[in-house]
Amino acid sequence: MRWFKFLGGCAVLSFVWLWVLPRIAQYPSVRDHLELLERRNINAGAMYYTEVEEHR
Repeated sequence: MRWFKFLGGCAVLSFVWLWVLPRIAQYPSVRDHLELLERRNINAGAMYYTEVEEHR
């Protein structure tokens, strides 16, 4: 039963990653924003040191 849950979760994640997100990226407002980020050479996935909490 655990394998079915795992495979189902993988299938849902794959569906969202490979179908839903590319469709959202085609919306004009999202596409314009992505193009703006690319023109300005901004990496939206980057994490700056000020965003990382200090762990002690």
